[in-house]
Amino acid sequence: MVTLERVKELSKELYDKLLVLWQNTGISNPARKDSFEAVQFSLQHTGTIIIASDDEELLGAVWVNHDYRRLYIHHMAVNPQKQNQGIGTMLMVESVKIAGEYGYQAKLEVHVDNYAAWHLYEKFGFTELSGYRTLILRDK
Repeated sequence: MVTLERVKELSKELYDKLLVLWQNTGISNPARKDSFEAVQFSLQHTGTIIIASDDEELLGAVWVNHDYRRLYIHHMAVNPQKQNQGIGTMLMVESVKIAGEYGYQAKLEVHVDNYAAWHLYEKFGFTELSGYRTLILRDK
């Protein structure tokens, strides 16, 4: 049975499992600088990680945080062997629920080639924010 848990305190064991999940789903990127300390700092402030598990196995996770007006949904990942079983939907339901609890808009980014994610997000009513480009400055 799949259970969801909202995590606000990061253990090294969970962080290591998240890294494996992120690597196995292709969302891991060293340029993101998602160190243990960075993730823990997020959780100590406005972040939450929602984990989906079955007994001790991490099946999926999503990391959310907010800026006091929008809830940002990122690092959404489901174990490739467990995809298409409703786990991503469960994680999105919980993410949108958190946005509703705060009364915030929910916002996310998705790679243009990630059609499965597009399909999931569109099921929840997310639409493309046209007229905007996403820019980032990773290092100065």
